[in-house]
Amino acid sequence: MKEEKPFNAPFAKLKGVRAAPKKGPKQETPPRPLLPPPPEDDTSLFSRAMDGVTPLPQDTIMPDPRDRSAIVEQVRENLRRQDQDVMDALRSLVSGKSRFDVTCTGEYLEGHVVALDPRLIKQLKSGKFTVQAHLDLHGHLQEQAKSALMTFIRNCHAMGLRSLLVIHGRGLKSDSGPVLKEGVVKWLTTGTLSHLVLAFCSARPCDGGTGAVYVLLKKRPGKSPWERPR
Repeated sequence: MKEEKPFNAPFAKLKGVRAAPKKGPKQETPPRPLLPPPPEDDTSLFSRAMDGVTPLPQDTIMPDPRDRSAIVEQVRENLRRQDQDVMDALRSLVSGKSRFDVTCTGEYLEGHVVALDPRLIKQLKSGKFTVQAHLDLHGHLQEQAKSALMTFIRNCHAMGLRSLLVIHGRGLKSDSGPVLKEGVVKWLTTGTLSHLVLAFCSARPCDGGTGAVYVLLKKRPGKSPWERPR
């Protein structure tokens, strides 16, 4: 005799299925602590501060002179002074008092003591001597440049240095012309410096071209072989 099945058994398919365990309350993950941002260096701070700033085409502002006639008179006085310096140098050459033979061709210049070995001049012009010290006179006034040059030459000679580079600029933007360039030639060939200098000439393009000069100094006198009595 067959077992009769119930007419409607809605839960028959769920036989043997276990109820899922009840889940507890969901545990939230604690937020990570926020780390402080790394400190900015000076370059980053400056770049951020200057963001959006447009640089001026020229950072040096020259005020208009109140008295224009005074500026014109100053330029004329500078020209008269330069003419006087040129005349004094020519008189020295004619009278034989100058110890230097100076040649200027365009912007190129060179000078050397009279009767100097031409081979030294050739080596100096071709850059054979290694530059041992240099002086940049850009931004100096005439008297400041003279003082700086004299101190530089004397100190280099005292230390036994002989091959130097002096940067004087071409003076093309100056209303008074190449004042420092002409001054360097005058200061090297007259006064106390003339007794320390052997030769000078315009530098090669890699060292400043006609805006600089190589300077060759005399040898520093050696110590006497005789000792002072004690």
